[in-house]
Amino acid sequence: MRPSFVNNFNDHVPRRAALLLAASLLAACTSKTQVPWAAQSSFGPPPASSNPEPLVKGPQAIAALLARGGYVIYMRHGRTQYDQIELERTNRQNGSFSLDRCETQHQLSEEGRAEMKATGEQFRAARIPLDKAFSSRYCRATQSAAFFVDGAEPTQSLSGEGEVGLNPANKPRTIAFLSQVPAPGKNTYMMAHGGVFWEATGFVIQEGNAVVLDPRNLQVIMARIGPQEWGSIAQARQP
Repeated sequence: MRPSFVNNFNDHVPRRAALLLAASLLAACTSKTQVPWAAQSSFGPPPASSNPEPLVKGPQAIAALLARGGYVIYMRHGRTQYDQIELERTNRQNGSFSLDRCETQHQLSEEGRAEMKATGEQFRAARIPLDKAFSSRYCRATQSAAFFVDGAEPTQSLSGEGEVGLNPANKPRTIAFLSQVPAPGKNTYMMAHGGVFWEATGFVIQEGNAVVLDPRNLQVIMARIGPQEWGSIAQARQP
């Protein structure tokens, strides 16, 4: 049952506005200290106003697209332990947070780890031609990336508190990082966060999902790939 104040508010404004008000009040009640979004951008982005339809759909077409190369495969880390969001926030505030200490961070859940392992096996079976591979420095991202590729380079540019999070004025630098054009016939692989993706593109990506971007125009989404779809792409890539 919805809270009574939402029902009353609905008499005067659209239902969407009432729900947004309820969400804001709930957030205020669950956090003792308000933290600017940029300081916790790795926790996930606000909803995008619109997300364009991908240009390419279906395993056969996506497999052919990635085989040609020239794209950025941007993945968001696996599902996480949501009860640790407040832990990471508190550790930031008291100065104990460290990118070198996983126990101070919001980490992968067991379900997320298992899903990333299975998805990573399917991704490797797809034999996607890759040029360079990068990941955020957060443990949830480096651990997720290890299931998919070997030797992904951790970089501050993809970290939730990195180029965008520490200073939104650095947004052009983050966009430039995502705009790296891979070597001919290959793709660039990136494992990072929803917040960085939203800052660079204005679009949303869910945990464990991948988006294929055109590095020449980040407003173009070539394909969206869910965790369960890599198996079909791998089959399409079989000789």
